[in-house]
Amino acid sequence: MAGGTSEARRYVATAAGSALPEGRQLAVTWGIPEPFGGMTSALLHRSRAFVRLAGREVDVVTFDPSADLDAARNRLVDASELIPGIRLRNVWEDLRGGPGGTAMITHGTHGGLLVEHVRADGSLAVRDERFPARAEGRARLITAYDGEGTVVRQWTRAWDCYADWLDGLVGDERAYAITDSKTAAEFMARYRRPNVVSLHLVHNSHLVGPERPWGVLRPSRRRVFTHLERFDGVVFLTERQRADAATLLGDPGNLAAVPNGIDPVAREPDPDAQRDPAAGVVLARLTTRKRVDHAIEVVRRCRARGVPATLVVYGDGPDAAALRRRVDDEGLGDAVTFAGHRAGAADAFAHASWTLVTSTFEGSPLTLAEAMARGCLPVAYDIPYGPADLIADRVDGLLVPDGDLDGAADALARIVTMPSAERARMREAARATAARHDDAHVVAAWGRVQRDAAARHDRPAPPFEVEVERLRMRFRRGRLRVSVRLRGAPRGGSVVITLRRRGRGAIVRARRPARDGRAVWRLGERATSFVGGRHPLTCIVEVEDDGTLVEAGRVTAYPDTRSVARRAVRRLRGRLGRLGRLGRSQPRSTA
Repeated sequence: MAGGTSEARRYVATAAGSALPEGRQLAVTWGIPEPFGGMTSALLHRSRAFVRLAGREVDVVTFDPSADLDAARNRLVDASELIPGIRLRNVWEDLRGGPGGTAMITHGTHGGLLVEHVRADGSLAVRDERFPARAEGRARLITAYDGEGTVVRQWTRAWDCYADWLDGLVGDERAYAITDSKTAAEFMARYRRPNVVSLHLVHNSHLVGPERPWGVLRPSRRRVFTHLERFDGVVFLTERQRADAATLLGDPGNLAAVPNGIDPVAREPDPDAQRDPAAGVVLARLTTRKRVDHAIEVVRRCRARGVPATLVVYGDGPDAAALRRRVDDEGLGDAVTFAGHRAGAADAFAHASWTLVTSTFEGSPLTLAEAMARGCLPVAYDIPYGPADLIADRVDGLLVPDGDLDGAADALARIVTMPSAERARMREAARATAARHDDAHVVAAWGRVQRDAAARHDRPAPPFEVEVERLRMRFRRGRLRVSVRLRGAPRGGSVVITLRRRGRGAIVRARRPARDGRAVWRLGERATSFVGGRHPLTCIVEVEDDGTLVEAGRVTAYPDTRSVARRAVRRLRGRLGRLGRLGRSQPRSTA
């Protein structure tokens, strides 16, 4: 079977040395969808690079209860995505005793759900009961049975089941777990073991909309991003996104940037003279987020100007039918072709002149690096994140403002009509830029990140107790100021101050040194405007020392908006009042 251990050892025996530290390598995701998108593609590519270049086998760990692992393995082997040295694992398949078997799902009449996992011989292995939200008592009950039908284990929470399974999978070995899926990241942030170094790789933008760095966290990322310190390492695909996360939430000391790697180009790409300058290619999953309809509209506007642009779209997805109808309605049937999802579609970049990147957001679009590595010139929206981190405008590609269809059409027309010698120079520059994504460099970067994460993980956790003695939030001249006085703060520790505005989803965080138990945070005007200085804010104060984070207190209140003079008058009145009460309480002389 592909991924078998003996085959893997023979396969990796030729790897010269290792850029990665000693230990098991886990790639953690929710499941392997069909068809899968960029995140899964990048996960599998990284795993292959770890096997080939570092001699490390990789377990791809999944939790999807409906997954057909046998079919997924066959698909991935046929597509050369799964090679010896990579094992595809699933909690439910292992609870069934191995490959084979199936999951039968029954929906209850009142919102409950029953999933029965059956072994290949037809015996019941696991019964997963999920009770309606309004039901009294437990919300879930997972029961495991042996081959004779005897109950061998029960869990009332899925996370407890996952943790026991991972404990058995890893054993006592040192392991490095890279969690790619934001869904699985919520569980992995809580899975802490002495021998497991836990890292989270962020594949897409953490923000809602294009505003950065002071943007609202995506709801799907909020639980993880408000506690990034729970991971030994948090890795972003670009330095710009890492810096933005540090600005918005503070840097716990575990943030890093490592780009996606790309496969080496199998053959020399076509020179400019052999490419049709008007012919372009787009590789994308056909979803709303990818905005392939924008790429089609850019082609239409170019052709309306007399620029004979043509486009081949590789990919599939829920928007495929609507996009085909749009091409027919616009009369672009001879200009836009849909080629569907194909293995090795990136090789089309070696012959195409240009590509368009029109997504709403990305982490770092893998197809952009693949295109540039083959000399295919990109026209890309300047979105968070990715294009501006890779493209030097008018040197190795063209950047246009997000959503600017006319600007994208102008840029595409420029590529089509520019002199061949200028296009050839840009193609060479694009290939040189993409070399930063070479697998050897990327694997070496992962080795450095994993070693740093292991050092952080292995630091002893110092025990301490701390509490807030005084917390003040003041708003003055358009800026917020937070001051904290603490009892029990360790010398050399840091104070982590988080401000949340309820109802808006705005969160900002900063780390300040705890000097003599005191810390002050003066927010800039942009940060103050983002979180809101005249609204009730929740302020959470935590103290961090050598990787241990302890909450000291929290308060929800309106910031004090009084001027310095008004506060001084208030203090003076308070003191005079106390003196007056003291005077009245003194006994009068009878002499």
